[in-house]
Amino acid sequence: MDIGSAFTYMFDDEDWIKKLAIGGAIAFVGLILTPVIIGIALIMVLNGYMIETLRNVRDGQPRPLPEWTDWGGLFKTGLFVFVIGLVYSIPAIILACGGGIVQGVAPQMDSDVADILFIVAACLNCLQIIVGLICGLFIPAALIRYAQFDTVASAFQFGEIFSFIRNNIGDYIIVVLLSWVASVIAGFGIILCFIGVFFTVFWSYLVSANLYGQLARKSPITM
Repeated sequence: MDIGSAFTYMFDDEDWIKKLAIGGAIAFVGLILTPVIIGIALIMVLNGYMIETLRNVRDGQPRPLPEWTDWGGLFKTGLFVFVIGLVYSIPAIILACGGGIVQGVAPQMDSDVADILFIVAACLNCLQIIVGLICGLFIPAALIRYAQFDTVASAFQFGEIFSFIRNNIGDYIIVVLLSWVASVIAGFGIILCFIGVFFTVFWSYLVSANLYGQLARKSPITM
């Protein structure tokens, strides 16, 4: 795998300024308007663009950044990506809700019971973080399968997902860690006066797409 290119390949496209400007603008508006439908829809479009980029990298296209043309197709693909991520997040969401409920009930109890409930809530919150991280480890493999077979069901074929991860454990760990690094860099960009909302958030999507695509090309998957 060419790890270094994952962070810079987008600049090799002859239209990279236009494509990144559009993606950055979508990320900016999408994040600002996330509480409303239009913002969520724009984030779906970014998700779809990531999957299309993944497919192009997997297929060995020298200029893998797609054109910003099929907005409806990007939204549809991104919607399925959102569903996949949401399902994988359900265990963590349940734990977070449980912790919130317990923490909300605690002040209404006497001091001894309240202390116990606060401890339970803290444990649930810690467990939620751990479970969320564990579930998140499987999302790259799930998205690679979805990009390959274009069905949501393929992202939940856990036997095949476990086998794919086990057979590529070294590269898989590298891909996951570097994707997280890209996300952290994007976070720093956001802090710097919203500069990152325009650029680094979308850039982190493209880094992850390239890493996933390289892994898919190196280790083709089957049903």
